[in-house]
Amino acid sequence: MKKQFIQDFFKANDGIIRTKQLRKAGFTHFQLNQLIQTGEVLKVKQGIYKWNDSNQSELAEVAHIVPEGIFCLYTACQYYELSTFVASSYHLAIPKKSKVVLPDYPPIKLYYWETDSYQTGQTEIKQDGVSIRMYDLEKTVCDIIRQRNKVGLDIVKEVVVTYLQRTDRNLAKLVEYAGELGLKNYVSNYLNILV
Repeated sequence: MKKQFIQDFFKANDGIIRTKQLRKAGFTHFQLNQLIQTGEVLKVKQGIYKWNDSNQSELAEVAHIVPEGIFCLYTACQYYELSTFVASSYHLAIPKKSKVVLPDYPPIKLYYWETDSYQTGQTEIKQDGVSIRMYDLEKTVCDIIRQRNKVGLDIVKEVVVTYLQRTDRNLAKLVEYAGELGLKNYVSNYLNILV
């Protein structure tokens, strides 16, 4: 197979491919190993490969590594510019009983959430032309409040204050999510204190 055909196949799949996709398209392990040896393809983790000149962000790469993951907490806060804190790993929520094998790099922190917490507030963002699942703005604020004992009250305050200053905030949606997640009293307290 010609190199251009293989490169186009990778690009058509957002620059990252699983072994199953390669086999289905007719590629052999020999061809894949040749591309790895020449440095044109990088092994992200067992069964996941990336075209080396792909301008894809690490965020998109992590989304491929944990396909059922939804970016949450610090990663979502950073995306929405709710906090100045920069986490040392990517934070993703996955369903409670999921099993995921993570590579050594990039650093990923998983949160095993119950169905209600996992499904509420999902949205898709575009990053380098790739669709990535992330919680929306209001769900991110609720998650930070829900994890207040782990993230610290200083982060909670910064996130809530920053959220309240945004023109695209939706307080009705925030209160709705808070009710669904059993956080209505906590969210009301923060809003009463900070508004």
